[in-house]
Amino acid sequence: MSDRGSVRYRVTAIATWVVALVLIVASVILVSTQRVQLTNGVDAALQQRAADMMLIQSSELGASGEEGFAQIINEDNEVIASSRNLSGQAPLPIPYRLGDEDRIQTVSNLAVDDDVFRVLSRTVKSGDGQAVLHVGATFDTVQESTRTLVGALLVTIPLVAASLAALVWWLVGRTLDPVEAIRAEVADIGATDLHRRVPIPKNEDEISRLAETMNGMLERLDEAVSRQQRFVGDASHELRSPLARMRTELEVELSMGPNPQLASLLEEVVELQTMIEDLLELAKTDAKSAVSVETAVDLDDVVFREVANLPNGSVDISKVSAAQVFGDRVQLGRAIRNLIENANRHAVARVVITLQEIDGEAILTVTDDGPGIPIEKHELVFERFGRIDAARNRADGGTGLGLAITKETIERHGGTITIDATHTGGARLVVRLPAT
Repeated sequence: MSDRGSVRYRVTAIATWVVALVLIVASVILVSTQRVQLTNGVDAALQQRAADMMLIQSSELGASGEEGFAQIINEDNEVIASSRNLSGQAPLPIPYRLGDEDRIQTVSNLAVDDDVFRVLSRTVKSGDGQAVLHVGATFDTVQESTRTLVGALLVTIPLVAASLAALVWWLVGRTLDPVEAIRAEVADIGATDLHRRVPIPKNEDEISRLAETMNGMLERLDEAVSRQQRFVGDASHELRSPLARMRTELEVELSMGPNPQLASLLEEVVELQTMIEDLLELAKTDAKSAVSVETAVDLDDVVFREVANLPNGSVDISKVSAAQVFGDRVQLGRAIRNLIENANRHAVARVVITLQEIDGEAILTVTDDGPGIPIEKHELVFERFGRIDAARNRADGGTGLGLAITKETIERHGGTITIDATHTGGARLVVRLPAT
């Protein structure tokens, strides 16, 4: 599974997005609050300057050129007083009607400067009646302060979010490390490794309780599988003796003369014996996880011996060359015997066996010219009691356990067994084992 679909990724992403959203909302509020406070400060200063200028009687209001301006316009739209930076200028085009209440607004593109101004407009009394007083102060300080704050936040928020993401990623990863250790151990436990247990973290938390629960489950499974294996082994052993006696008695009876009914019964008894032997073999293999015998086995000798013991059939072994593997000679012999017998049962005329060493592998192929195996059934034939169709069923003399035993034996030796999907005109089984 990729990191994008992991709990670690999702928790980190959610935490980062939530914190980033909170920071963005808080930043918007902070910027808005600062802008409002700075604007209120400018407005208060304008109110104070307007109050002071109403006491001035001269035609020059004395405002600094870059800090702001002031201008008084009479009812005839004539300038009767102004600050030095507006001396000789026409009335400013600031929207305000004589007689209205005080109005504060943000205005730009004035003749004073290219700056944005905050302007207070007020109706005042003059010698000839009423006039309009415009008092302006630059608004650039507010905008520059706001831009500075926004710029700082644009740098700070991503840094904080990235730092938080890294911290959460590390913390969640450290928290989930015991879970990954448990998962890896469970993934590595097979049917023959149920005696193994998952590691239990030292912390007394939910993860340690999960590990304890997993170990309890593995213990129960181990006991159940052991009971099942003992039952299969004991039942098979108990059945061998009566079946052997039945076979002997039937063979004695048939030796005295032909009897179709007894012959059919003998076939069933032989099949039962074969199945019992297979069940005993499976019970033994289920109890083993791997082959520990580090003995070199000449695989070609095993093939020659099993072919020689074949009661009938045409087997081509001309392409069997020397190959050596580590393992149990008896188990490997049983696996190869199952392959040869399976191919011989289904072959029309002949079976071809090849063996060679290539790139550190011993590769054994067993090919028959029978009806073949459909691609969609390639996995089924290796299952216990696996059946595919009428061409390969119990009527051919098999028990449905031979290939299952072979597969488990090969895998315990560190190898693989597959069916060649490219082969036509029969079935070809391919065994690969690590060479010595």
